[in-house]
Parts: sequence; structure tokens; C-alpha cells
Amino acid sequence: MKELIVIIDVSGSMYAMGKTFVVGNVLSTLSALEKLGAEEKLSFAKMQWDGTVKALEELSDKSSGKNTLILTDGYALADNCKSSKIIKKFFEENCGNLFVVLCGGDCMNIFVLKEFHSVKTLQADNVLYALECFGQIKNPSASKADESEDDWE
Repeated sequence: MKELIVIIDVSGSMYAMGKTFVVGNVLSTLSALEKLGAEEKLSFAKMQWDGTVKALEELSDKSSGKNTLILTDGYALADNCKSSKIIKKFFEENCGNLFVVLCGGDCMNIFVLKEFHSVKTLQADNVLYALECFGQIKNPSASKADESEDDWE
């Protein structure tokens, strides 16, 4: 069984512009995958993060070495204060097994995408890509494409 850690940003900015619905859709997708009869079962643990450095440090101990998705809108990273620099550093140090999943349709997502060069960042509607990269799931359409290649000569 492969375990996935899902850290959900529950700071105040996540309650604006329908972001809670986006987070709910991502969690519904993960729940559906968890229930599928796949070769290897997927399980995920949900943890809440209030956007602070202290809470992230506590969560980092629990998620250390595990594939992790952080569902956020990026506001905790938006300014150049000391705490946002520490959070960015955490993301960069854990980039091997971490995806930042952006869950908002506002301009902060664009800022965050520009800000991270070494951290894997994607929009919420591409969450399955993160699971494929982690090896948590296999892309069924990719295997079908391999099987159905035609000779075009």
C-alpha cells in the first residue's frame, strides 16, 4: 500500500473565491482512487496547515520522506517576509517528494508559479499528474496508447 500525505492549507485566504470547492474536488478524486481496485492500494492521510512556519515544521516531521501534496493558494509564500522565505526553503529542500498543488484561480497562483523553479508546482486540475510522477498510480491512457500504436507506413 502506498501512502500519500495531503497537507491542506486552512489559512483564511483559502476560504475565498471557491478554493474550498477546489480542495474538495481534489480530495474527492483522491478518495475515488483510494477505493479503486488497483494493483497497489493508495491511501492518503490528510493534515491541516494554517499557513504558519511553526505548523509546517510540525507537519514536516510527519511527512518526512513520504510523497506529499500541499494544497494551497500560495498566499503564505507571497511576501518576502522571514516566514515566507522559511516556507519556500522547506518546499525546496523537500522537492524530491513534494508537489505544491495550487487551488485558486486568482493572481497569486501566477506569482507562485514564477517564484518556484525547483519545486514541482501544478494546478489542482492536474493532481493526477503528481500521482503518476510519484508512481502512486499508472496512467491508463498511456498504456492503451502503447498497445494501440499503428504502423503508419
